[in-house]
Amino acid sequence: MEKKSNIPTVSIVGRPNVGKSSLFNCLLGERRAVVVEQSGTTRDRVEAMVHMGKRAVKLVDTGGYLAEDSDEISMEVKEQIYGAMEEASIILMVTDSIDGVTPQDKEVAILLRKFSKNVMVVANKTDNEKLTNDSYEFYQLGFGDPEAVSCLHRKGIRKLKQHLLESVKELSPEASPEASRALKIAVVGRPNVGKSSFINNILDRKRVIVSEKPGTTRDSIDTYFSYEDDDYILIDTAGIRHKRKVKSVVDTFSMMRSREAIKRADVTVLLIDAKDGMTKDDVGILTFIDGEGKGCIIAVNKWDLADEVDDVTEEEYQKHLEYSTSQIAKYPLSFISAKTGKDVLGCLEMAKVLDTNLDLKVSTPFLNKIFERSDPGKVPVPRRKRRPNFLYIVQKGTRPLEFRYFVSDPKDVLPAHESFIENQLREHLPLSGIPTKISFAKSRKKKPF
Repeated sequence: MEKKSNIPTVSIVGRPNVGKSSLFNCLLGERRAVVVEQSGTTRDRVEAMVHMGKRAVKLVDTGGYLAEDSDEISMEVKEQIYGAMEEASIILMVTDSIDGVTPQDKEVAILLRKFSKNVMVVANKTDNEKLTNDSYEFYQLGFGDPEAVSCLHRKGIRKLKQHLLESVKELSPEASPEASRALKIAVVGRPNVGKSSFINNILDRKRVIVSEKPGTTRDSIDTYFSYEDDDYILIDTAGIRHKRKVKSVVDTFSMMRSREAIKRADVTVLLIDAKDGMTKDDVGILTFIDGEGKGCIIAVNKWDLADEVDDVTEEEYQKHLEYSTSQIAKYPLSFISAKTGKDVLGCLEMAKVLDTNLDLKVSTPFLNKIFERSDPGKVPVPRRKRRPNFLYIVQKGTRPLEFRYFVSDPKDVLPAHESFIENQLREHLPLSGIPTKISFAKSRKKKPF
């Protein structure tokens, strides 16, 4: 994993309502990117990490640029756009194939030339991957061949990613050895759910370079390996069970080491048995992981056996899990077979996404934009309970993501308010599998932005 300072930045710019946020979603590969799904609502630049091939890239989404707008909010938008252009390695100028080249597009192009950056024109809303006759007019912007895409139908996105990757390689052809770190993944679960089989399946791959390194925790051995130019440390753990099921001192220390493995990991993979579903012990492990602020993937193992016997689809199984344990909905699910290798390596890709999202930084204006139309203060409260006045929210930290909401009186905040706020954050930010902490502080000041 490259250090953040060595990671190239791709900034997405353009006039309002051309699909910049939609393109951001497509490149990010997440259904819930850091955007509000309404045209013209992005004001602050929004950042997220994405992997293209073997490279990590920082994506930056920006608000719509209109040169003639001079009100206070528009000026703040422009300031963020200028900042995104300044730090960008590559700029994607998004246009609308249906509207063609507009005067506003020409104003954006004039601005981009002042920054002397590598610019790629993306002609959105193009039905076919090949340029239509109407799309040829985008050559007049002076940035070479336009990239024809349709974010709605996800056409042309793969080709755009490939061209982006080629440009990134030209900017930074090789990463120095100091520019990487190993992603630590703790594989946890109850006894006999297939943790060791899961790890062995990964390490038996021919493309994997394996070496053993002693871990930093006493009496633990981690497995260090490289896969497709990324470095990992897989931490195998002993089965975790409820205290009353622990019969010996050895089991006690094994569970202690398993919990220590979770604490020093970046991301965890919680294996559950497809036949057993989500047990109380599994929920206990998940609660511990969440309390430690670690990203988590839930891997439903032995899916090959469950699928053969019960003839149930993954969607049906997931709905059943969420019905029995509501907190499951917060985590990405992967249906795997450690025995056959089904989707085992996919967990590595998911772990990389979670690791980057643990460093997600969201600006105060963007956070408060989320709650403009979904005010937590409108959540019903019991009779004789005072309704708190929710003022503004800020991000307090990362790993885990921490948010602080300033209210008239924290004593009036109910669990229902906190649940509502978390649900709204998860709806608008890529927080699947990411623990969040929300605190409340007293304030009578107006929004500081």
